[in-house]
This record gives sequence, structure tokens and C-alpha cells, in this order.
Amino acid sequence: MESNEQQAPLEKRVSSPLLESPIDGARGILLSITGSSNLTLNEVNEAAELVLGVAHPDANIIFGTVVDESMGDTVRVTVIAAGFDRWDSASRPQASALGSDIPNVFGEEETLQEEVHGDLDVPDFLQD
Repeated sequence: MESNEQQAPLEKRVSSPLLESPIDGARGILLSITGSSNLTLNEVNEAAELVLGVAHPDANIIFGTVVDESMGDTVRVTVIAAGFDRWDSASRPQASALGSDIPNVFGEEETLQEEVHGDLDVPDFLQD
């Protein structure tokens, strides 16, 4: 199989209008390439480099190949991308602010601990 034949379906996957969002800037990508034993390591490497070109510079890309003789000259490319930056740092909610306005409906923790543990017996092997 020619490299251009193998690269065309991958380019369609990477820039498909059917994707909810493009994989540009993804920080985590799983790439699976399935083909017959005619699929060369060079073709697999070219596919991985194409995905690397659109991913985030620090992306973790895991790729693998599956040999399936029933594929003939067909190549199946599966791309799963995750880890997109959806917010800039100014609009991202701050973790420290979350939950600060929620009233404590359970009362004091110390009082609760005394009520639960106050009437328990200490096992003999733990006593001095």
C-alpha cells in the first residue's frame, strides 16, 4: 500500500466535519491503526506523525497497530482524543471558591464525633 493511500483516510479523521470539535490541541490521544500484514511500519509511523502534528506539543500519544488479514488493502484508523483546554486561566472557576457559600447543615464535627464514639467500648487488646 502506498503511503499517500494510507494517509488520506487519517487526514479525513483528523479534520472531519463530523467531529464535535477538532483534535487540535488535544493533550491525550489514542491512535489505533488496523490493517493487513501489508501495512508497513513506515506507514504506521507516518500516521502517528500526522496526529502528532495537530496535537498539543506536550500531548501523550499512545498508538498501536492491529494486524487483521480480513482487512485486505483497507486500513482502519481510530482516533480518540481528550484533554482539551476549554477555558483560559481567567475564566476557569477557582477550586477554593467552590462550596464556600454552602451552610453547614450537619452541625459541629466534634459534637458528632462525641455522639458516635462516646458510648463505644474499647476492646481489651487495645486497653493499657
